[in-house]
Amino acid sequence: MIGISFLRIGRHRLLSACLAVYVVFVLGKLWHSTEVSRPFLVPLPVDKNLDHFRRSRSLKNYIDAIQILIEPSTTACDGPEQVSVLVLVTSSPSRVDQRAVIRSTWAQHMPTYFVLGTELSGDDSFSDVYLEAKEYGDMVVFDFEDHYQNLTLKTALMLQWSARRCPQAEFLFKTDDDVFVNPWMLRQVLKDNQGAKVLGYMKNNSFLHRDAYNKWFVPRWLRREDHLQEYLSGTGYLISGEYTTKLLKAANEVPLLNLEDVYFTYLVAKEALSLNLTHDRRLSPYKPWIPFACSYFGLASAHSLSPEEIKLAWDKLVSIVRERGDCENYEYLCHDWFLY
Repeated sequence: MIGISFLRIGRHRLLSACLAVYVVFVLGKLWHSTEVSRPFLVPLPVDKNLDHFRRSRSLKNYIDAIQILIEPSTTACDGPEQVSVLVLVTSSPSRVDQRAVIRSTWAQHMPTYFVLGTELSGDDSFSDVYLEAKEYGDMVVFDFEDHYQNLTLKTALMLQWSARRCPQAEFLFKTDDDVFVNPWMLRQVLKDNQGAKVLGYMKNNSFLHRDAYNKWFVPRWLRREDHLQEYLSGTGYLISGEYTTKLLKAANEVPLLNLEDVYFTYLVAKEALSLNLTHDRRLSPYKPWIPFACSYFGLASAHSLSPEEIKLAWDKLVSIVRERGDCENYEYLCHDWFLY
């Protein structure tokens, strides 16, 4: 009887412990929900505030009010020659090292221009940007606050500038300044996907982030649906030149969303224009776990590299190309299993 009593007490303690864990879990979920935790958390910084979208979600209203401050006097598109790929890189004033390493590596093999806005800090950074732009002639600077939540506006301005300054480009490659690009494989990707309208790394069956402190937060008043059928990763995607103006025109009828890749490749290209999105894993939003030369040889792009990593990856890639190295037996290094 005593043993049975102890057993019952043990069960009660176990149930109590489980109940306590459950209560802590529920309270934790409530705490992280915006409604409960917001009064106790640090206010959202300016670059995460989405309230301006409450005033207007018309893309045209925004970009019509944005002036261009700096652009190259001449570009690779000024002649009659066809431009197979025009590369536009999203950057920001402070990311000088990223632009420098891109100029010294893969940008030497493709017409490449950096698109940026202005810093919140003031005029000091703009004078540095002006001098850099004057020296290199590869920067397009617009008069808007350059932060992550304005990336949709920046991408729209890229489309607009591309259509105006390089209408003969067969493809526009939109990418970021922390992306390593393999120009030889990028050309092969285009060759293998002839007829593609919008081409990149497909994300399937994703869900929007509802945590206000997440980088990719989308409030329900911006988009009610949680599920995203498919879109192309914004780290690097290609748009057929014949569709840059069509995308921009269609976007004027689609309410703005702060996630530029979801907005342009899914809401505008897929839903509004009924374009097929083409997936190619070589336009990767990841980077190799094992940074061997052949890891980069099989990719057209890799994301989230520091300037030092881009330089190192480029040196390895060039050594393979120059020596006509054979990476056929190492193709597995480029698959998603070996990327992160």
